Amino acid sequence: MARLRVLLLALACAGCGDPSTTADPAPDAGAPPAAFTGRDPLPACPAQDLGQGGAVTGEVLACLDAGRTGDGAELAVTRPTTEGDPITSWYRARPGVPGLEVFVDGSRDRFGTGDWLRLECPGAASPDDLGDCTEDVLG
Repeated sequence: MARLRVLLLALACAGCGDPSTTADPAPDAGAPPAAFTGRDPLPACPAQDLGQGGAVTGEVLACLDAGRTGDGAELAVTRPTTEGDPITSWYRARPGVPGLEVFVDGSRDRFGTGDWLRLECPGAASPDDLGDCTEDVLG
């Protein structure tokens, strides 16, 4: 949980730079862990590539919320760290499962651990309000 707090703090801090990011893991960042590549497929919401302090749009949040009661949904959001390195998180609303599952790709953060994380957040209301989560470091 401490790593998540550090990551969220880094994302919340103001900084500079406008990194070129995508919703997919960077090809040069190393292979994503099997827990991520083997995840169950879910319908995709429009990916969000945000700048410093950017917020996910209401339309996209509605897509993720609709997944909670439908066939599920997955939302990829890329935000820069203070230094401008891209961190991509995949927020997953799975059918019949409360809250959100979150995969975080920290492999392109030059000043972080470089780890991938998997979070289970049963009380999550939105990507910006995850509540209490359990955290697994995937490598």
